[in-house]
Amino acid sequence: MIDMYTSIIKVFFILLGMIAVMILLYRYAGKLKLNLKPKDTTYGLRKVDTIHLGYKKFVSVLEVKDCVLVIGVSEKEMSLLTQWKKEDSHI
Repeated sequence: MIDMYTSIIKVFFILLGMIAVMILLYRYAGKLKLNLKPKDTTYGLRKVDTIHLGYKKFVSVLEVKDCVLVIGVSEKEMSLLTQWKKEDSHI
């Protein structure tokens, strides 16, 4: 009878551990990028970096084919701050 209770407790703790691992994977899956290649878009658009400045305000750097764009975004407006041609860096 005691062996049955210990077996049930072991199964309970194993299930609890599996649920905890699944919750952690779900929570941190976005932060672990796992070095996956970004999908190629037909427009050649790629987000390089984003800096959040406050509530619903940020600055983003985008690459569009051979141009680099820096845009500022707020709650009601989006503005092009600067742009330049991307240099080819062949090492």
